[in-house]
Amino acid sequence: MNRARKILTASLGAVFASLTAFSAAMTPAAAQADDVVINRGGDSQSSRTLTLALDKAVIIELPQAASDVLISNPSKVDAVIRSSRRVYLLGLEAGQANAFFFDSRGEQILNLEIIVERDTAGLDSLLKKLMPDARITVDTVNANVILKGSVQTSSDASRAQDVAARYVGDPELVMNMLSIRDQNQVMLKVRIVEMQRRLVKQLGVNGSAFARLDDAILNTSWTSSFAASGSALGGIDADLVTNGIGDITDLDFMFNAFEQNGMIKTLAEPTLNSLSGEAATFLAGGEFPVPVGQDDGQVTIEFKKFGVSLGFRPVVLSKNRINLAIDTEVSEISRANSFTLGSGTTIDPDTGNPTVSSVLTIPGLTVRRVSNVVELPSGGSMAIAGLLQENIQTAVEGVPGLKDVSVLGQLFRSNEFINQETELVVIVTPYLVEPTTMANLTDPSEGFVPPSEIQSIVVGKLQSAYGMKPRGEPRTLQGPHGFILD
Repeated sequence: MNRARKILTASLGAVFASLTAFSAAMTPAAAQADDVVINRGGDSQSSRTLTLALDKAVIIELPQAASDVLISNPSKVDAVIRSSRRVYLLGLEAGQANAFFFDSRGEQILNLEIIVERDTAGLDSLLKKLMPDARITVDTVNANVILKGSVQTSSDASRAQDVAARYVGDPELVMNMLSIRDQNQVMLKVRIVEMQRRLVKQLGVNGSAFARLDDAILNTSWTSSFAASGSALGGIDADLVTNGIGDITDLDFMFNAFEQNGMIKTLAEPTLNSLSGEAATFLAGGEFPVPVGQDDGQVTIEFKKFGVSLGFRPVVLSKNRINLAIDTEVSEISRANSFTLGSGTTIDPDTGNPTVSSVLTIPGLTVRRVSNVVELPSGGSMAIAGLLQENIQTAVEGVPGLKDVSVLGQLFRSNEFINQETELVVIVTPYLVEPTTMANLTDPSEGFVPPSEIQSIVVGKLQSAYGMKPRGEPRTLQGPHGFILD
């Protein structure tokens, strides 16, 4: 029994010795793995976050003496050690970096997570001074400046962006995220009036003569022309009949006197609505086709607009100041400015038959155009264009040779006088408006009742009722109300 106990004790001792030797062999490697420590800076208790203004410096007072400093990005942050416990940090470029401070034993004293960005305190103070009613917050991302908040008008947002761009030095580094508190809507009423006055006076003589001279009979007629209006030149037509007998002359004259007065009125009163900073257009007229090119026998057509057109872009500067960029045009089709393509009749060389070729006439335009930029209060009016044009044409035409004879030459010539005056006026009135309810709006067809057959045939009425009746005061209850009274 004792012998078995001794053998078991010896066996356990051998196993324990083997385990001890194996443990001793493995201990150095495990100890080396446990000694590796990775310090990311921001994870340690000695880490701090520092926001450093660009091109400015801060002073760091260390709790104990430092012998070594490590800067991760020296191009963005520079460190200067004046003493063992005082360090100067300078922001060189917008961005991020970190700094480690070690003592003489290599122990970490401090870790700084540094963010270098622009100092916006001066810009924030300047914006509050220039625009006290605006609620603007200035943020930065690296070298960029972000404007957030709200302003009264779009012009305030533009001014804030301009101030920030000059403060930073580069407009590309400014991001405008400002919102407009009041989306101002502008209604523009325009009155376009054009008056054309035309006066035409014509005076001429038409004559005919029948004469017998021995054996000849002479039948002559002439017509005076009015070339100022584009008619052909008049002349003398004569027929000679021989073997006539008889006496002298039968002479007839007819005087032509013509006077014309004309007046044309062109009136347009468009009303446009647009948000501040947005454009709106209007056209009352039409379009006509104009060929602009040809490819493989296919003619390309482009349509040109004519009539009364208006375009404007309002910018609300303040509660009572509106900046308007206005383009106004009055155009009409004019045959005087037309262009004709093609020729008349051609002869076929084979058959000798005439062939009529196609003729294309492209009309022209008479245009009165004006572009203005004005500044008006809400409800204020201004005549932005006034054009007075006068054309006078005078022509004296007659039969060559005879029209220059004294006294009698009056019978062989005509006089024409044309005076045309055109006056154009454009008046604009902007208003700051707000949406309303449908109950406050009416349309031209509201209240229209067509006539009955008797009204249409007997009376000749075009409508039985037209227009809205005036709205009176709303009827109200008299006496106590709001409760059921017994």
